[in-house]
Amino acid sequence: MPTSFAVERTLGRLGKWLRLMGFDTLSEIEYPRGTFMQRIGSERTFLTRMHPSLRAHATLKTIWIQSNHPRDQVVELIRKAAIRPEDLRPFSRCIICNEQIVYVSKDDVQRFVPDYVWDTQTRFHQCPKCGRVYWKGSHTERGLKRIIEIFSKTSKKVSS
Repeated sequence: MPTSFAVERTLGRLGKWLRLMGFDTLSEIEYPRGTFMQRIGSERTFLTRMHPSLRAHATLKTIWIQSNHPRDQVVELIRKAAIRPEDLRPFSRCIICNEQIVYVSKDDVQRFVPDYVWDTQTRFHQCPKCGRVYWKGSHTERGLKRIIEIFSKTSKKVSS
């Protein structure tokens, strides 16, 4: 099972889902044109929707994604890469810059969070690269629910 990915420009939303699930994921849209492919090391699996990319980068570990819809793309990747629920590390990476987020004390983030969040939350994480602050809120619960639904959808289609 691959643990790190590189997604081409047309798969940006899939890339965010992968980061949300805890996978180290490079995204082409974050690099100047023409420089992305040089960043993909042999440890990464390249995800593409474009046939010319398949041919041009045949030396890379590549998975071709057929679906147009991000949720279906996630289901397709889970099947093709044999990703299991225990492989996930949800909410462990910054969705903006891909760094692993780290626990920080509440006092360290007071000036970066809304007052309501400061008053109601006790645990915070922060990206050491971009400084974005994360906390467990309703968005976290919704994200986990979607991930569970995706895996449920995957297992139903596999068993039928």
